[in-house]
Order: sequence, then structure tokens, then C-alpha cells
Amino acid sequence: MTQLSPAGTSTTRVVVPKAARMVADALRERILDKQVVAGSHLPPAEVLIEEFGVSRATLREALNVLESEGLVRLRRGPGGGAIVTAPDGQAIMRSLDSLLRFEGTTVEQVMEVRLVVDPLAARLAAVHADDADLARIAESVDRQARPEVIGSHERWFEENLRFHWAIAAASHNPLVRVLSESLHNIVLTGGLPVAFDPSERRGSLADHASIHERIVARDGDGAACRVREHLERSLALRAKYT
Repeated sequence: MTQLSPAGTSTTRVVVPKAARMVADALRERILDKQVVAGSHLPPAEVLIEEFGVSRATLREALNVLESEGLVRLRRGPGGGAIVTAPDGQAIMRSLDSLLRFEGTTVEQVMEVRLVVDPLAARLAAVHADDADLARIAESVDRQARPEVIGSHERWFEENLRFHWAIAAASHNPLVRVLSESLHNIVLTGGLPVAFDPSERRGSLADHASIHERIVARDGDGAACRVREHLERSLALRAKYT
């Protein structure tokens, strides 16, 4: 590619992808296209080295890239190799978490996005949640009501996040789930928010129970409305303490 330099002279910049990245890209496409199913092995190293015309070190670097993305698990020893794993969104969430934290995302900014994402998750959960999903949401509500949880800011806060994670998973929409979990992780890793008193936690618990009831009733509009009201109350409480 030819470009003009600041001085006006013509320069040529050639961008050559690293061999390991090219190999990783090719293998990633095979995995995502399900040419190799989860739980099976990629071809042996010797076969891949010959196919791509790269060194063993380059192939190892490519496989390390895929492992960091959660697409393969590297196992050494007899019966080892690169075993294909089903993507679970963890690599995407880690990248998004890092980006948002690096940008200095505030709790208020996270809540602004949650006001869109969380009601959508609840609406979808009311349509798509199966029995196991409903049980996980109900179990979280039950745990929040325990004295040792509702009496502890740290334990209650963590269970509060689990409740919203359960709803996001119940949406059965991977984009909603990954985005919701990333937003909640920003709050979790960024430090606990202001410590609401037990009476305010009980109010939050009542909100959660109502949200659960709407999801069980398959009332998507009602579930989304309850979640939005719940988040708006949380924002109002935060403003009261800050």
C-alpha cells in the first residue's frame, strides 16, 4: 500500500500478518463453522505443521491464541493435543471488562446501559426460560431472603448480581447474556457500591420476587417494567447516599 508521508514523499507500507495469527484465524474458522465438533481433537501437530508450512513454535503460538479465546483446551501427554471446546463468552467478557475499566466507566454509566439491557433480558426470559432457568432464579430469591445474606452487604450484593445473571442466562440470547454479565462484572470488580441498609435490601428483595413472578407468569411486558422500576429505585437510592 502506497501512502504520502507528512513531507509529501511517497512511501510504501507493507503489512504482513504474523504466521501464527494466520494459522489461528484459519483454525478458528473451522471451529466456528463446526467443521471440528466440540470435544474432538484438532489434527496432530505434525499434520498442521505440514498443512500450513509453519514451524512447531509458530503452531504452538497459534494454538495458545485459540486457547486464550476459549476455543481449544491444550492437553499434554498421551492422548493429549488441542481439544475443541464450545465458546462460552468468557474471552469476550474479559475483553469487554478490560475495555470498560480502562475507559474509566462509572457505575452510573453502567446503570444507564442496564436500564436498556436488563429489562430486555427479563422480557426474553419470560418467553424462553425453561424449568431449570426458573429454578435458578427462584433459588437466588430464596437465598437473598436468608438472614445471613440480607444482613451482610457483601453477601447480599453478590447474590443480587447472581439473580440478574440468572435472568440474563434465561433469556437464551447469547449477546444479551454476555453484555449483561460484563456490565455486572464491571460493578463487581470496580468495588462494592454504597452499602444500603437492611430495610432497603428488603425492598430490593421484594422487587426481585415480583420480577420472578412476572417471568414465571410469562408476562414479558410486566417483567421488563418491574426490572426498569427496580433499577430506577436503585439509582435513586445511590443518589441519596452519594
